Amino acid sequence: MATKLSSLVIPLVVLFIIYCVSIIFFHFVEGWSFLDAAYFTTMTISTVGYGDIIPATGLGKMGTIALVFVGVSVAFYVISHLGVLREKKVDPHIEKRLGVLRTITMLQSKKIKKGELKALRRKMKGVKIG
Repeated sequence: MATKLSSLVIPLVVLFIIYCVSIIFFHFVEGWSFLDAAYFTTMTISTVGYGDIIPATGLGKMGTIALVFVGVSVAFYVISHLGVLREKKVDPHIEKRLGVLRTITMLQSKKIKKGELKALRRKMKGVKIG
């Protein structure tokens, strides 16, 4: 599964749309200010849920249920894929260090041929550990 930054564009746009629709929904259905509606939406999507602002109408409660399932799911999707992107950024550095450790293990076990030893010396030249 190749994850690129461009693969997050649509989920981020969807999350933004959910966020905006939710703010407008709670502003009109619950009569909250836009700031209170944005605050409630943020607390709900982030799963913090302080509980200081709660919907009073049945329609508002149903909207909150929908926001929890849809908004939280999309937000977690975006967050998990950001983690995958970060992991891939770190991965080459980790692979280089693992290669050094494999080389050291091979040298210690003395299961290496002379030709491979010369190749390893060339490969290790200039590699900094630490």
